[in-house]
Amino acid sequence: MPEPGLEILGRKPGIWKVLISPKALKSMQNLSHSGSFGSIEEKLRELASGSWSCHLAGTDQQKKKLRVPLVTTRCSLQILLLWQIDVGLDGAAQVESQLVKVWEIGAKTEMSQPIDRVILLQRSYSLEHVRRCRQKPLEDVDKKVIPRLFTDCQNAAVLGVRAQAMDIRTVDREVLEMANRFYMLTEPMLRSVLANDLLAEFPFDFSGDETRIILHFGTSSLILGRSGTGKTTCLVFKLLAKCAAGSTITEARPPRQLLLTRSHELANKLKVYINRLMKSLATSSVEQDEQQERELALTRADDDDDDRCDTIFELQDGSFPLVCTYDRFLELLENTTKHVDQNGFPVTDDDDNTQEKEQSDQSDLSEEGDPLWQPPRKEKISQIVDYQSFTLDYWPRFPSTLVKNLPVELVFAEIMGVIKGALSSRTTLKPLSRREYLELSSRLAPAFTLESEKSRVYDIFEKYQGLKLHRQELDGVDRVVKMIRALRENQRLKTYLGTAFDDIYIDEVQDLRCLDVELLLSIANDGRAFHFAGDTAQTISQDSHFRFQDIKALFYDHFATAASRTNQPELARPRLFTLAKNYRSHQGILGLASLVMAMLWNGFPETVDRLEPEIGQVHGPLPVFFLGCSVRMLASSNTGAADQLKQTLNFGAEQAIIVRDQSTKAKLQAELKDKALILTIFQSKGMEFEDVFLWNFFTDSPCPGGWRCLDTLKTASGKFDAKKHAGMCSELKHFYVAITRARVRLCIIESEEKLANRVVDFLRHDELSPLVEATKSSDADFFKELISLRFISHDSGRWSARGQELLQRSQYEDAAICFRRAKDKRGETCATAFIFEEKGRRLASIDDAEGARVCFRSAVERFMTLDMVAEAVRNLEKIEEFKEAACLWCQYGKPGKAAPLFVKAGMFHEASDHYHQALNYDKAADALRQGGLAEKLVSYVTENREKLSSRSFQRHSRFCILLLKQGKMGLGFLTPAIKLLGSPAEQEQAFIGYEMHDQLADLYRDQGKFKERFLLFIRIGKLGHAMKAISDLKVSDTSDLQTAIRRVQNYYFAGRVVCPGSDDVNIPAQLGSLNSDWIDAQRLLTSKQRKSVFEKIEAIKNRAVKSFLQLHAFLNLRLFDMTSTLDGIPFKAIRAAIEMAESVSSHIESIRDPIILLLTGVMEVDYGTNSFILLPWSPLQQGETNINAELLALVIVNFGLSNAEVQGFDEVRERVCQVFSLPYIRGFYLRQNTLPELLVKLVKSYEDYEGKDGIKCVKKSNGPYLAKSKLQELGVQNLSLAELISSSTSRGFSQAQPSRETQEQYSRRVEAVEKIQRFWRSQSPKLRETRAFLKSPEGILYGRFLEICKQRSASKMMRYLLTGDGVELHESIRDMSDTASKLQQRAVDLVMSLPQEQFEHVDEIIWRVSGIVESLKDVASSISMDRLEKLARGTLSEVQGLFRHADSVLGQVGSDLRKATKILKTITGTDKE
Repeated sequence: MPEPGLEILGRKPGIWKVLISPKALKSMQNLSHSGSFGSIEEKLRELASGSWSCHLAGTDQQKKKLRVPLVTTRCSLQILLLWQIDVGLDGAAQVESQLVKVWEIGAKTEMSQPIDRVILLQRSYSLEHVRRCRQKPLEDVDKKVIPRLFTDCQNAAVLGVRAQAMDIRTVDREVLEMANRFYMLTEPMLRSVLANDLLAEFPFDFSGDETRIILHFGTSSLILGRSGTGKTTCLVFKLLAKCAAGSTITEARPPRQLLLTRSHELANKLKVYINRLMKSLATSSVEQDEQQERELALTRADDDDDDRCDTIFELQDGSFPLVCTYDRFLELLENTTKHVDQNGFPVTDDDDNTQEKEQSDQSDLSEEGDPLWQPPRKEKISQIVDYQSFTLDYWPRFPSTLVKNLPVELVFAEIMGVIKGALSSRTTLKPLSRREYLELSSRLAPAFTLESEKSRVYDIFEKYQGLKLHRQELDGVDRVVKMIRALRENQRLKTYLGTAFDDIYIDEVQDLRCLDVELLLSIANDGRAFHFAGDTAQTISQDSHFRFQDIKALFYDHFATAASRTNQPELARPRLFTLAKNYRSHQGILGLASLVMAMLWNGFPETVDRLEPEIGQVHGPLPVFFLGCSVRMLASSNTGAADQLKQTLNFGAEQAIIVRDQSTKAKLQAELKDKALILTIFQSKGMEFEDVFLWNFFTDSPCPGGWRCLDTLKTASGKFDAKKHAGMCSELKHFYVAITRARVRLCIIESEEKLANRVVDFLRHDELSPLVEATKSSDADFFKELISLRFISHDSGRWSARGQELLQRSQYEDAAICFRRAKDKRGETCATAFIFEEKGRRLASIDDAEGARVCFRSAVERFMTLDMVAEAVRNLEKIEEFKEAACLWCQYGKPGKAAPLFVKAGMFHEASDHYHQALNYDKAADALRQGGLAEKLVSYVTENREKLSSRSFQRHSRFCILLLKQGKMGLGFLTPAIKLLGSPAEQEQAFIGYEMHDQLADLYRDQGKFKERFLLFIRIGKLGHAMKAISDLKVSDTSDLQTAIRRVQNYYFAGRVVCPGSDDVNIPAQLGSLNSDWIDAQRLLTSKQRKSVFEKIEAIKNRAVKSFLQLHAFLNLRLFDMTSTLDGIPFKAIRAAIEMAESVSSHIESIRDPIILLLTGVMEVDYGTNSFILLPWSPLQQGETNINAELLALVIVNFGLSNAEVQGFDEVRERVCQVFSLPYIRGFYLRQNTLPELLVKLVKSYEDYEGKDGIKCVKKSNGPYLAKSKLQELGVQNLSLAELISSSTSRGFSQAQPSRETQEQYSRRVEAVEKIQRFWRSQSPKLRETRAFLKSPEGILYGRFLEICKQRSASKMMRYLLTGDGVELHESIRDMSDTASKLQQRAVDLVMSLPQEQFEHVDEIIWRVSGIVESLKDVASSISMDRLEKLARGTLSEVQGLFRHADSVLGQVGSDLRKATKILKTITGTDKE
């Protein structure tokens, strides 16, 4: 399959190659706009197909002057095509062929001037060229003309010899444009013009060298060419050709191509240019509206800072080709690496399991591999140090003794390009040591040759590094080194980036450091993916020392192994292409430039790449030396004597005075004021001017000896002493850059003649072809020639455009001059604002805070008058007016930019709101967390759960849960916080822990856990809800819960009886029918006919209901309108009440729910943590005033005492004791701890009843009895409480009576007491120590273990093991738990104060410590007292194994705690304390 030709950039409409001049293309577009293009398109297609209909063009005089005939083809009555047959390359065949060249399209009356211009252009045609053009084309069988091909190489070579080259002084700009570039007529061009797209761009007609570069796909490319030779154009169309070739081969994703350049302005221009080219080259016909929509969408995506991609992960197919600056690309890499460090690689939903596995694997890493314990120290980088910041912020801080007479630009270049960024640093990624730098050859580092200078430079470097670290800033080399390390350490990241880009194109590669190239080569996996373009003659950027040979060496190191393995040596050998045709300067200037490059190669071959001399399109004036010219002479417009100099010469916008350095510029600017634009050589790099005036380049040269040795540099004879004249390397490069800034005239003006004369003599040595001209101040026409340099036109538009260009280049003083010349007030204000900003930075660097503040404020005011919000905000940030800056962005509708400023201002709630408005939900949550707004964070995370990324949601929910567990969450936020928990099981435990019963019930319902929900309602005493929940139970659950269901029904209806309306939940009707006795009881008690209530109660069949009602009625006589005496109470009712008391005391097994408990609302619960609960309607609840509750309380307390083992009853008993308020008992018997004895006696009094004669009525005080007369009549014994306690008549209980003791017995007892006292006094110290030990935590543990051993009759060895290792392990668990709790608390407190950048590491530590706490709980459970009690009588080895495992776990936990503590200290910066 043959290689694709240039037709991949657009198919020709016919067999003839048709070239369109820029003027003709513009006419086509204008005519299409007026609707006249249809006929033009038809004739153009006929020209391309060979169907010609034409007539000779021009007047008779013009026809005689034309060397190749011009013809016209009529398109309509008014419109003609002006064209000729010419010769050029034909596509991929790379052979000469006849072609059609269209010069103009327009009316017949407009053709005269274009014909005259063509006459001028044809003068440069060689005889061979004319012969081939005039040769008659061939014809095919259809009588259509066919272009002739010319394969004679010798003749082709002759074709390039010009008969009479044009002179730039005799032709206008349009003639030059016609000579330089033509466009190929293609189908895409016709479609675009027909679609009336005036912004479209089209491919040029390329030279042979350019075509070879564009169509070379087999290897990587190195494109070497001097300034103006079309290197950038080749890169652009090489990118487009690759894109077009890919789209024709496959329908897969388009090539992911990246074009990098240093200049932000150039990147923007290339972005627009490539977008328009791609639009015009679209292979399918697309409606104009759709195309415009796509272009606008792409423009928005590229230009809007809020919407552009932050990481390479976010780049989509539509993002390519990606055109950006190298710094922007580096930012993408940094963000991508940071994203990987924090979040890992992006995963899809299908990768969740893999992600969980990776996270699990990471949790098991060792100390060396666990990223948690080795977090990078996150630096808050406020600024990237570039040349401007180095000059403004660093240079003024260095001692004057170090910086004296050292150019700041050269020092910065030496630090960045040699000390830090040299090729030798690529292995170690470390700067050169002082010794390595001082020993470095002057050929490799020619800027500073004296050892004293190099030593001072290294001193500056060391101070710069320290100051940079203090300011927490990074420079370009630091950023690149950091990225290279990341790629070397993370193979997966390197592999991913290797697939992210198919091809990488780098423009102006000479402005990159070797480490930058190393980084780029580390990204792509394919050795054919790189295309570099540059000119090593222009390596005078502030931080670059570069040549193409270095790239070749790096290529070999990176791809030699792959080339050998795949047997593709070309992978490691990029192909070098050279471009010599210069489209910018004329031959007069290029002749001098080529000589300078030859001398540079001859003297310093290691610093530059060799290239053939450049060829200009046209001739022009030779550079002119003006010798002995003072500043006043330069400014004069008077040809008279010096004392008559009055007027000042005004230079134009297309003229510039170029000087060596800033000091010279300042002196000259003070003399000329705003009359001329003055730039240093560094400042002029990359700019073009019609005329350039190089001022005192040789007069102020630091290497005069080197310039005197130019003869030795003319050839590579080896006579030149490069070591002695090392400074000439920089001199020659500076000279080359300066002279190639000019397009038309170059004037080299020297105030002193001595050295300049030597240079002039050398350059004019060849009298037949001198390279320069010279004039001296003593010459008669010196002033006349000097005045003739004055630019006639003073176009304000050009001055304004030049000012905008300088603004883009951050040359604000120069821009202000241009705007003043243009009378552009807006531009001048803008430049002045930037000047104030720079001045503020300089003042800040010398600690003049107040002066800096005034300057920054002045800058803000000027920027705001121009609505330049970003610039105003930047200055407000410098004076820490973050709130004002944020409010500015809010006023202009940029919440995403206001949010981080609110964070800096400490206004975290506002920051979160604005992040939310900007749809940056993750950062909105981060802001709330950073501000310590925990409750708002819970609400936000809950409400925006679907909008947050999974990782952000997980991170913040974990933090909220931690605050929840530590009790730092308000009650109103408990529910949303708990709902953030990951699993339903965790939510359940949290709801239980916080007794959030309603939410727990809802959770059970949502999960279909109806049994758990039913039991929950029982535990919390919501029996009405429990009754409703019965209907939701499964059949299997109903059979298991019969007892609980019956109990719920009894207590539910008992509550309705005791306290009507206590539970107004509507229960299912079927449950009412199943409890008809209770329904009857309700009707009975609510009936107005209560006379025979006890008789009606006797009729009830349900024993529990009947007993309950009897006791209830007995205790509430007044409730039933009965007398307060016992006369109306049937004896059976009284006996039933007493039997209830007997059943409580004797624990009759057949009665599951003692009636006394049912009556008092004390419900036994079989499930949950409390075995007994007080129902809401219980008379024992707080505030109950029912007097009968005191009597019931006695029985309840007794029941609890006899059931001391029952879990949860202590709570009920305590509540009863509060209700039990008998003054005598509380005041005396409770103090004597005789309450159990008292209660036993009281219950026994009921138990002794055998008939009415045996009834004892015990009153609670000395007051009157209830129904006293009736009781006496019945023969019931009446006793006060005191009488009952002191008597011994109760059966089953007797109280020992104290006997009288004799004097002797008393004496012996006293003696015995004294002996005991003496014994304890002698043991007092030891006793105190023992008592103190037993009261300590360790002693309490020791005592508990001893008790276990005693109860279980443990062996002696077991006792030693438990009281030794067992106590020690439990102590360790307690101490580690305390440490973990404190560490966790400290981490939580840190989150509230640390910057957002350090959240990730603190978050991980918090979560890991939570895991440590869980591990401690597991260990504590494994060796708990209950478990050890069971094992105390087991084998010794079993307990020993258990202790060994626990000790191992505790050892790991201790290690983890120490690491976590160390990391927290590292994060807080206290690790060195």
